[in-house]
Amino acid sequence: MIALESLLRYPFFDFLAYPMKAIAQISEEETYPPDTIIFRENERAQGLYILVSGSVNLFFTIDVEYHPEWHKELLFNTINPGELFGISALIEPYILTSSARTTKVSQVIKIDAVKLLALCDQDEQLAYGLIHQVAKATIERLEATRSQLASAWTAVLC
Repeated sequence: MIALESLLRYPFFDFLAYPMKAIAQISEEETYPPDTIIFRENERAQGLYILVSGSVNLFFTIDVEYHPEWHKELLFNTINPGELFGISALIEPYILTSSARTTKVSQVIKIDAVKLLALCDQDEQLAYGLIHQVAKATIERLEATRSQLASAWTAVLC
């Protein structure tokens, strides 16, 4: 459990009123050293995360079965303090679509995914607000990815 004030600092929760205490009760603060994998793609999402301090890279891995030398990690986003990650915790089938690695000492708030979904089942307004915020984060990441693809395509053409 974390202090309620820890959550109130983040605009992500501006839409909430009374459920904040319930969310604080299912949250914990965690600190990771540099180069730590917080979670891996294709695992079941265990938490929804807010970066308090530090930096986290989101990436996915490409492996070619018969060519292990072609193993490649593709960075597609860097999470900065105050930003949300691990959003697969709220989107069926609740399987992570990327991996997350710290780039320096990083502190996060981890909200238990199973308990958060149970709260959403009890409170439609909470569920709607969370999905609205997750949709915004998803669109921002999609736009960043589209920009990266456009840059890569331009580099290939030149």
